Amino acid sequence: MKFNKSLNLLLVSLEALLVNSEKVTFKVLAVNGTPTLNIEGGQQYKMNVKEYPLYTVEADINSFPVKYNYILNYDNGQNEIEEFMRQRNKDDDSLNEFFNRSVTVLEHPQLPKAYKAFPHYVPSKLYDDTHIATIIVKCDPNDLQGLYQNLDDEGLKINAEVIYANPYGVKTYKNTYLSLGGQSTKHAPKLSYKIKNLKNDKNKELFNRSSIKLRAEHMDPSFLRDKLYGDILNSLGVPAAQNKLARLFINGEAIGLFDITDPINNNRYLRETFNKGKKYKNENPIFKADYCYSSCSDRPVYGDLGYYGDDATNPMYSIYTYKGEDKSSDSDSHFINELLPLIKDINAYTSGATDKMPFDIDIFLRYMAMEYLAGAIDNYWNKPGNYYVFKDLSKDQWYFHDTDFHFSFGVGGDEDLMLNTPLSNYPPTLDDGVERSRPPLDSILSHSENKEKFVSIFDRLLKTSFHPKAILPRLDSLANLIREDAYWDFTLPRVSQSDSQIDTDLIFEKSDFDSHVSNEEPEARYGNMPIKYFINTKSDLLAKELGIMIPENFENDLGYVENPNQTSNANAKMIWSIYTILISFCLAMILY
Repeated sequence: MKFNKSLNLLLVSLEALLVNSEKVTFKVLAVNGTPTLNIEGGQQYKMNVKEYPLYTVEADINSFPVKYNYILNYDNGQNEIEEFMRQRNKDDDSLNEFFNRSVTVLEHPQLPKAYKAFPHYVPSKLYDDTHIATIIVKCDPNDLQGLYQNLDDEGLKINAEVIYANPYGVKTYKNTYLSLGGQSTKHAPKLSYKIKNLKNDKNKELFNRSSIKLRAEHMDPSFLRDKLYGDILNSLGVPAAQNKLARLFINGEAIGLFDITDPINNNRYLRETFNKGKKYKNENPIFKADYCYSSCSDRPVYGDLGYYGDDATNPMYSIYTYKGEDKSSDSDSHFINELLPLIKDINAYTSGATDKMPFDIDIFLRYMAMEYLAGAIDNYWNKPGNYYVFKDLSKDQWYFHDTDFHFSFGVGGDEDLMLNTPLSNYPPTLDDGVERSRPPLDSILSHSENKEKFVSIFDRLLKTSFHPKAILPRLDSLANLIREDAYWDFTLPRVSQSDSQIDTDLIFEKSDFDSHVSNEEPEARYGNMPIKYFINTKSDLLAKELGIMIPENFENDLGYVENPNQTSNANAKMIWSIYTILISFCLAMILY
């Protein structure tokens, strides 16, 4: 009893001592200038660089919560002060905050799983979406100008140093390569980028990623369509490129808000997605299919996976490009030896010569269901292209892998058709000369059991991750996280030097972001539709067509799609709590 009383007195005294004389570390990320910590009441502390762009300082705090903000001091003598106050409680983690952004970390509502997770996929902490990352690129200004002046040179890349910072740390990669991303979007005012060779001096990669794409999302004022699409694909248990938002600076200049995502053909991505992170022993074939309406030949060419004879020079085959790393043969030879046999096997299934489809039917149908529900105008079912086919030789298994979803949820043209065309009449005819047949899909759905499976996928989606009460709160939370950075992006000058720029009329304002993430009525500029309006309307239309009863609340019988860093953060906090208790106990025993 005496021991318990003494221990309690000691712990109370210790707590009071800590409260009255607490040294608290404050951290802020600042790309330019030197920050100062400004405690409410007038006390200021000059901060020191710990590891650029991270500045830190220890301050004596007498009472909690403490209110504070940061002042940025520039070399020219000017100062910038945050117009809002931050608040730190006693038990709050000391995170790397970003200057002039009030939200550092925000936990989002997780989506219920429609199906079990893809069994071969290993999540990467790079795609912890509870915060916005900061990417700083340093490169030779002349090399950068050469990149901007040669937009169509697909092989052009320049040496660069890349710094990746988030609320938990800073990582530096000194020997990376920077190049431009996209195809037609290379002539948009806001450019997209690719970064390769993300390996540090110890050969460590960026959260098990050696390459990333930074997509400008110049057509999407919400910045979130790609992200939402990928989140729902995760709930479907199919292979999916991940998404996360980041702010980009090049040579100290603010470039904008970007979507970090995976290059599908990257070996590191493929093994992390299809092989539980284990290295492949073979060079697995992978091909990308595109869609070309007016500039490829005298007729549209597109990747419908249809069989057009054994002549590999047929224009309809020219749309497939080998994207693997085996350089011992050219792309045409890879097509003849690897992809053409796949197409012939699909044709054999279509003609009834075999009852085995060469790639996974369940995965393919889930992709197609999502294309329809999200109004994906620029993907396989509507405009055959923007996908990959990949063969895992060790499993002797082909996979269809959909990609690039920024033209969805009411953006990308023909929004009314994407929203209102019934499933029974999909796809609509958009371009003359493009057939409505989709050989593998049509043949799959010609089997009654597969047609029933397709309907069941829609039923499952409408009751789980596509349910408005599941996806819309997540949209709201993601929007709250990125709002300040979206507003910031709209104010920035663009760096493109193209003489033939496209989409120069897409100049967004704060109201465009707000309407696209918030409006439940069809109120948006440029003929686009707000995300919530599209989701609500599409759900209702499809439910009526298929006779599906959408429940009042979503189903979550399989649990939720977890954020990649969620478990580790919780474990770290638990370990720290246990450590603190043990230290307090040991001190008590010594003093007793």
